[in-house]
Order: sequence, then structure tokens, then C-alpha cells
Amino acid sequence: MSTAAVAKSLGVSRRTLMRWVDQLDLQLTKNELGHYQFSDEDIEKIKQMQENPESASPQPKEQTRKGIVMSVSVDEDKTVELTNRIEELERKLQTKADDVVSYQLLQHRKEMEELIGTINKLEHRIEELESAQNRPEFSKDPALVFDHGQASKKPRRKGLISSILGF
Repeated sequence: MSTAAVAKSLGVSRRTLMRWVDQLDLQLTKNELGHYQFSDEDIEKIKQMQENPESASPQPKEQTRKGIVMSVSVDEDKTVELTNRIEELERKLQTKADDVVSYQLLQHRKEMEELIGTINKLEHRIEELESAQNRPEFSKDPALVFDHGQASKKPRRKGLISSILGF
């Protein structure tokens, strides 16, 4: 049977089934596609484990850990020197950060003062326009003029050639 069929018949997921296979250290055969094939004996062992997990004795896998022990010699003078250098760098970094923040604050203050000046100018201009609007205006009708003297002459027309040549 295939992994999916066995998992379905036992009512578990494929992962659980494969974990049980690892715990029981079952040697399964694979088909031509590389899928595990379960024999009836394998299925019986898995069912026994499912019914009575304590009775099934999983094969403990031997795991050996290998490591390398390294001895490190610590030079106190170098440690102190490095610590002092780190503290000096942190102090310089903090000073630089403070300088940057101070510069930014000055720039923002300058921008704010410019904006306040612009607002004051606009307020002054609005007041001028409001006061001008409240003043009574004289009528802008053209005055009647009865004394034109002579009738206005028509301007002399330029000839075509003089208008082209600009005379």
C-alpha cells in the first residue's frame, strides 16, 4: 500500500505515519517513482504502535555528538584597550548624533521664523484689502465732455510697402 492509503486507513496524517516509521525503524521498499510501499507486516507493526504506544518500543537511535574543544587565552591588556576604544567610539558617535540633532533644530527654527514672517505679511495684506473694501469708492463712470473741439481726424493709412518695410 502507498503512504497516503495507509495514513487514510489509520486515520492519521502522512507526517504522523512517517514519524512512526522512523520511531519503529521500519525498512520500507520504494516503487519505481520513489514512493514508499508498506507491506502487511509493516502495517500491523504501525497499528500495534497506534493502539498501544507504550508497548511499542521504539529503537533508540544512537547519536554521537562530536565537537572541538578550543582553548582561548585572554590577554587582559588587549581586552582593556579594546574596551577603552569601544567606549571612545561610542562617545564620539553620541557627540556626532547630538551635533546633527542641534543642526536640524536650528534649521527647523530658521524655517519656522521664515514661515511666521510670511504669515505676518499675508495678515497685513489681508487687513489692507479689507480696509480698502470698506472705503466708499467714487463712481468710475466717464465724465461727460461736451467740448471736443474739432472732430477727431482719422489716422492716415500707411501704404502696403511702407507697412512692410516699417517706414
